[in-house]
Amino acid sequence: MTPVAEVSLPTSQTAPSVSFGRQALRRLLRNPGACVGLVVLTIIALAAIFAPYVATHDPLEQRLPERLQGPSPEHWLGTDDFGRDLFSRIVYGARISLRIGFTSVSIALVVGGTMGLVAAYYGGWIDHLLMRIVDILLAIPSILLAITIVTMLGPGLNNVMIAVGLATVPSYARIMRAAVLAVRESDYVQAAIAAGASDLRVMVRHILPNCMAPIIVQATLSLATAILTAAGLSFIGLGAQPPEPEWGAMAAQSRQYMRQAHHVVTFPGLAIAITVLALNLVGDGLRDALDPRLN
Repeated sequence: MTPVAEVSLPTSQTAPSVSFGRQALRRLLRNPGACVGLVVLTIIALAAIFAPYVATHDPLEQRLPERLQGPSPEHWLGTDDFGRDLFSRIVYGARISLRIGFTSVSIALVVGGTMGLVAAYYGGWIDHLLMRIVDILLAIPSILLAITIVTMLGPGLNNVMIAVGLATVPSYARIMRAAVLAVRESDYVQAAIAAGASDLRVMVRHILPNCMAPIIVQATLSLATAILTAAGLSFIGLGAQPPEPEWGAMAAQSRQYMRQAHHVVTFPGLAIAITVLALNLVGDGLRDALDPRLN
């Protein structure tokens, strides 16, 4: 009998699995618009953090003989109607605008996310009650709701953050409810319930981590909306009060000098526009990167 030669088959090597987070990060970094937005936001955030070292003058120091001067080597972006350095005020204003954005989004995320999570998990009359409250809030335009809340609380920076945060609660509640409904009947959730896990543990450990992708995207986009809304409230006198260097308030206080020295309104407006554009670019990139259909 002729011996049969042994054929050595190549062993198949399994490609190392890449986590969803790394895949999302790679897709985000391959998005040119998102990369530009990240770079711009990084610069703005670093300028805000190190404002005392970046600013060339005291943002509150008034030099009336130098009022309404144009850009120069001494004042890079010129001065306002009180002779205050515009570049320094814009740099310090980044601190206020970013604080408004993150604080108001955090309020909306906690309140709205909790409402959506509880409504979707328990269902029944709890779901109906919470969603009817959300429907009532959605019937009012968010800017009008924010104006109403800040009028009741009184003008001021802290009240603006509360008002903007509460005005965006309905969006987070709806998004969270839809995400929870999509995973509530999953096998791992039912297994946790069958194992005797408490409702709080099931919601926090098993449901919430799998619902964060749309919430992260919404939070990024809401940062831009919050900064824009706060600037609008400050522009009409309901937000930051003088002499705080908030971008919307700066534009409002100097708008009467727009014909005489347009830079006092142009540069704060550009700061708002650039920050909002960068946040929207990052938000769009995150939405694409976290889309499970692209896995």
